Amino acid sequence: MFIPFGTDRNPRKSPLVTPIIVVLNTVTFALVFILAKETGRDVSGIIDFGAFNTREPLRAWTYVSCLFLHDPGDVFHVLFNMLFLWVFGCAVEDRLGRVGFAIFYLCGGLASVLAQWAAAAIGGDHSIMIGASGAVMAVTGAFVALFPRARIRMLIFFFLIGVFWVPALVVVGIFFALDVIGQLTNFLGLQSSNTAYWAHIGGSVFGFTVAVILLASGILKHDDFDIFYLFKQSRRRAAMRKAVANTAAGPWASATADTSVRLSNMRKRKTTPEEPEELRAARTEINRLLREHESVGAAACYADALKKHPKFILSVEQQLDVASTLYAEQRYAESAKAYEFYLERFRSDRRHRETALLLTVLYVRKHRNPERARQLMDELEPTLTDDAHRRLLAALREEIDS
Repeated sequence: MFIPFGTDRNPRKSPLVTPIIVVLNTVTFALVFILAKETGRDVSGIIDFGAFNTREPLRAWTYVSCLFLHDPGDVFHVLFNMLFLWVFGCAVEDRLGRVGFAIFYLCGGLASVLAQWAAAAIGGDHSIMIGASGAVMAVTGAFVALFPRARIRMLIFFFLIGVFWVPALVVVGIFFALDVIGQLTNFLGLQSSNTAYWAHIGGSVFGFTVAVILLASGILKHDDFDIFYLFKQSRRRAAMRKAVANTAAGPWASATADTSVRLSNMRKRKTTPEEPEELRAARTEINRLLREHESVGAAACYADALKKHPKFILSVEQQLDVASTLYAEQRYAESAKAYEFYLERFRSDRRHRETALLLTVLYVRKHRNPERARQLMDELEPTLTDDAHRRLLAALREEIDS
């Protein structure tokens, strides 16, 4: 059993829509439960009126009403749905905004209902659907797209018993896989479950897809936590591996830096009062472009500023970003200058040695400067401990001496 309790992504402002949805579901469940248990009244009429019946798709109100009804005989049905909604919904609401999240939640629920209806129509196995599970799964799908590197605090009863921090990709992936397996075993006749697996699967796919589309289209601004930033990190790591694997195919940048430290350093950076207004404006523009993942524009802005201010330097993360982008854009002279500024200013940075190695590659193979390349090699040679780096340095010496 896996029970989530929270995430490491705290919302910037207090959620509103998520608790309202939780309250609505809880109150509805409590009223139906009281009618069923305390008064002894038959509540099947209430359930039938609000439930979505795949045989009666024209009862339009049930597409929404079914999302707020739960089995009065199974308190864990509503409990786990609301727990998952609270854990994942607060962060997603923070990114989408209150109105956007409310619309997204209802559309996710609608998508899950349609998925269940379509499966029933194709397979001929009709069902009656109640519960917020499909909409909640849409929220978890969006969470993975918006916060793929997040961790979930889980109470686990399995081979181990305890509370652990588990990557969000693993948590959501496990529950999605369980839904797929459940649907498959139902289809093969290995079990007969009343769980609306297609609603869960449809909700998950809808939530993930919509979040990716919102990010890709720019409707939802990129940040350093979403799935596109994860891809950007992957590309940068691949570029670094190529650069130090004797190919010099791409730049190495700051992708492996911890995001929280990166953002903190950016906030702490202060512009000196003596700096010209033109440079302050350039810093602001570069910061905006990098924040929006417009690295090519930021690099071009930096290169333009260098023409008038040859000693212009940014914060450590921004300096590496623009230097790497200039490298990728084959603007090798400007890239070399940006890397040189980094090496001179940020000697204690943990990426100093690898960047010096990349700059050596640049001077030997792209923007020839044999004298500076030899100087860098002499400085690097006593510090290298990795055999691959040593072999690369030896190969560079042979190339420069040939």
